[in-house]
Amino acid sequence: MNLLEKARYGAVRGVELLADYPEVRLVLFSLQGGQEVRGRGEPRVHLLCLEGEGTLFAGEREVLARPGTLLDASPGEPHGARADQGRFLVLGIITPHP
Repeated sequence: MNLLEKARYGAVRGVELLADYPEVRLVLFSLQGGQEVRGRGEPRVHLLCLEGEGTLFAGEREVLARPGTLLDASPGEPHGARADQGRFLVLGIITPHP
């Protein structure tokens, strides 16, 4: 599966469930132009930037993300991603399945 080809950018943020198993849930977020996604309450979450630039955050931590940047959030910790000016493709890895 080519994740870059699965990106769906538009006026509304793109969210696609890629896998949903007892041990892991994979969600692809296609964000652009200030769009944002937030979560909390899940078990452990890892956010991986695949394309573009933006901000990944978990609790009080915020990091400028480029392709290859990975940020982890502890169970129950508020987390999310926010696009800068351009496109920002983020893979959310949730373990175990909530």
